[in-house]
Amino acid sequence: MATATKELKFDFNPDIFNNVFWHLKAAFLNLAIRFIWVYGGSSASKTYSVVQLIIIRMLEARDENTMVLRKYAVDIKDSIYSDFKGIITSWGLDDYFICQQNYIVCKITGSYVRFRGLDDSEKIKGLANFKRVVLEEISQFDEQDLKQIRKRLRGRAGQQIIGIFNPVSEEHWIKTKVFDLETLTEQQTDIAGMWVNEKGNLVIMKTNYLDNKYIVGPNFVDQHTIDDFEKDKANDYEYYRIYGLGDWGKIRTGGEFWKKFNASQHVNKIGWDKSLPIWLSCDENVNPYLPWQVWQLKGKHAQQIDEIFLEDPRNRVKDACLEFRKRYPLSEVSGLFVGGDRTSIKEDTKKEKGENYFTDIMKDLKDYRPVLKIQSVNPSVVQSGNFINEIYSGDSPSGITIGINENCKKSIYDYQYTQEASDGTIFKSVKKHPVTKVPYQEFGHATDCKRYVITHNFAAEYLAFTNKKKGLGLKALSGV
Repeated sequence: MATATKELKFDFNPDIFNNVFWHLKAAFLNLAIRFIWVYGGSSASKTYSVVQLIIIRMLEARDENTMVLRKYAVDIKDSIYSDFKGIITSWGLDDYFICQQNYIVCKITGSYVRFRGLDDSEKIKGLANFKRVVLEEISQFDEQDLKQIRKRLRGRAGQQIIGIFNPVSEEHWIKTKVFDLETLTEQQTDIAGMWVNEKGNLVIMKTNYLDNKYIVGPNFVDQHTIDDFEKDKANDYEYYRIYGLGDWGKIRTGGEFWKKFNASQHVNKIGWDKSLPIWLSCDENVNPYLPWQVWQLKGKHAQQIDEIFLEDPRNRVKDACLEFRKRYPLSEVSGLFVGGDRTSIKEDTKKEKGENYFTDIMKDLKDYRPVLKIQSVNPSVVQSGNFINEIYSGDSPSGITIGINENCKKSIYDYQYTQEASDGTIFKSVKKHPVTKVPYQEFGHATDCKRYVITHNFAAEYLAFTNKKKGLGLKALSGV
């Protein structure tokens, strides 16, 4: 005997949704789209709009199951889970949903949402039953986390991965290993930005508070929030760019080694001047990359024009030399100086007698007639850091200026994230490679290359600075 069923109809006022909601809805319904990225500033309704749409999809159909993941389970209750419960209640839908700890199910369709942290013992097992996986604050995830989720979300048509985040450094893996590897076409849109990849299976949506009709109107004008953003815009534009406009950048949190480095002031577009010699500053480290920096000097201006930071398996001298040759043809180079870490001129027991890191470089680049420029001792980390910070501040009596080309992204990342230890040296934070599990010092390699080239080329000014700090005259300082 057939059972009569009553169809429920829910009408939602379209004015309650921000513009990004409609773009998300189109992407949710597009079976060709596998990856949906939503990023931007705070108060932009990124997560909120995703939650609104998931709730509606749960009401509309069966098997609209979603797994919500955060890096840490402890963050779930007061973040995205709270958004789900809050929207269900504010929409008067409490009778149609059961909300339990880390689990919400729609009574009408049986569609459900589970919440889990990647530190959960179950982690990301068993994703086959889910239509979508939402990765909230995916900037906290490792690249390897996403790779695992991609592999495990399979077995059904139209399965999607949604990543939500505030942009941080341009060197973050989301930018370098996802966005930058795609051929993107910008779309005409009514939000801060939208791009689709060449294959048509990835969409990126950028939104900020200016897109939120509950901040700037017409639904509601939150003047306090607007005033707060305007204050940041006037007093801390870098903070405003990231958390207001949703641009990539780095927030100063305190404890930075390069306290006076400011990307908006010190990063520029100055490139290779073929009339000037090149200074190659080299460090022998190989993980996470082999760090070589390319500098030029004109008067009292030091300009970093390039970086050759090769990762495994190309993190070897021969590969770096080949890359240097490709970028700087012999016929166009007006002289080459090679310098860097003093400790690398020690005899290497793994090599022939008398050979070391720098003899390998000099041999591979011998047709450039390089001149080796090594200090008698490496400069003090504390003193050289203070010296360069004074230069960055603009208050240095030396008159020296430093510029960094905008394409030196790994160096800029290092300058922004290298932290100061309690004794004023560089804090050596150690991280394990997600694939090889090899431990390495995460920051400070580009910083070291810069310290070598600046203190060597401005030795007299560095001497005056260190002697002034010691209350001495111009007594010679050994090792400079």
